[in-house]
Amino acid sequence: MTAVYSGGLAYEYTEEANKYGLTKIGADGKLTDKPDFAVLKAKFKATPNPAGDGGYNSTGGPSGCPKKSTTWDVDGDSLPAIPEAAKAVSFSRTVWEGPS
Repeated sequence: MTAVYSGGLAYEYTEEANKYGLTKIGADGKLTDKPDFAVLKAKFKATPNPAGDGGYNSTGGPSGCPKKSTTWDVDGDSLPAIPEAAKAVSFSRTVWEGPS
């Protein structure tokens, strides 16, 4: 994990039709904690906050791509070719092929 929390750490805060969520809103509008809320709260309490800046780029420019490694199987910063089958279902052929 990097030294900065980034992104969601819980799937859903309030329970919806899928029955996931840390809390439930009753018909009266009252918020009730579900069991997973206490579990997540305890885990957060037991986990130290990250330290450092997580590689923050203070120049305002784009960050460089990482070098190829055992955990990053990409070499360079070029995008891979779009498979033909993906072009057929993509949102816009113009993006891939340019204006006709």
